[in-house]
Amino acid sequence: MTITLDDVSNLLHLPIVGQFYKHETLDADSTNDLLVESLRVDHGVASEETRHCRGAHVRLNWLKDVYEDACSRRQWTVAARAYLLHLVSCTIFADKSATSVTMFYLGFLSI
Repeated sequence: MTITLDDVSNLLHLPIVGQFYKHETLDADSTNDLLVESLRVDHGVASEETRHCRGAHVRLNWLKDVYEDACSRRQWTVAARAYLLHLVSCTIFADKSATSVTMFYLGFLSI
């Protein structure tokens, strides 16, 4: 048994009509810029990671290292973003790979 959109509509009285959100595909440069701006990593490190993952993805182990580094430098906002991105990618937005996360979700955490 699971909660459906019809259940959400009936219980919360929210209209479930149309597409919720349409996102644009991130290219490598946009992904690197997002990583540099939101997670405060070096541009070379960001481009190496996206090149390793072949696209707008990063490995969960790499994200964990970013989190630990941000904690050691006492950059709590960056650490919170990395932690939440890891948490969301392992629970709500998990995919078949179970080893990487799409950088699309980082944009929502950087607001």
